[in-house]
Amino acid sequence: MTGSHVLLDHILLISMTLLWPIAEWRWYYPRSVRNIAAGLRGARARLYRNCIVPQWVFSACVIALWARLARPWSWLFLGPGIPLRLAVGFFPVALFLTFLGLQRRALLARPERLNLVRRKLSIVDPLIPRTALEYRLMILLSITAGVCEELLYRGFVLWYFVSFWPSSRLGLIVAVVFSSILFGFGHVYLGANQIKVSAIAGLVAALIVLAAGSLWPAIILHAVTDWNSFDLGYRTVLLNSDEGPSLLVPA
Repeated sequence: MTGSHVLLDHILLISMTLLWPIAEWRWYYPRSVRNIAAGLRGARARLYRNCIVPQWVFSACVIALWARLARPWSWLFLGPGIPLRLAVGFFPVALFLTFLGLQRRALLARPERLNLVRRKLSIVDPLIPRTALEYRLMILLSITAGVCEELLYRGFVLWYFVSFWPSSRLGLIVAVVFSSILFGFGHVYLGANQIKVSAIAGLVAALIVLAAGSLWPAIILHAVTDWNSFDLGYRTVLLNSDEGPSLLVPA
């Protein structure tokens, strides 16, 4: 996982890890929250779309750059991988998702407990869907976060820093730390505390990717975790709506 940088690597890193998060934090997300609070029609759907599109644009830029320079896809952990390493990477993911499924079943068995989930998700309340259209967009956003954020942060950003110290264990450690911090900063629009939470999640994802030699375990973990949180939030909204729990999507 080595290779020299070109100017576009630096531009892409600065744009996706600094400029876009700052713009989202200082301008776009607060404006979207105000529009949602004001009841502007389609405000939340536009927020979803405008979170989805930049991630795919940045991901497309990375893929195009790799193809143009004929870089090995394994540097982005997109190669076929080694079955044994994949199994090692998928094992903790399978354990966590099993626990998540059991927790989810327990919550849905007693819907009144969903209000506890709603309080824990209060920081992302503007992102919780309220309609069937928003729910579908939320699913797309969860998939996008899983695929694109793992490609960008555990693929491109990790490679970017490792390339400064090729074949160095210390360099790999520094790269994991830096990529995790930048991943945390990518969530600055949700507040300072979320930076720490996301940085820790990024660190765990990086370790899973390195163990597996592939992005896929982290992609699945990321997408399912995001979907589960927003789905439970959506169920809570509907549970407390005038229509009652009958509108809840199937378990």
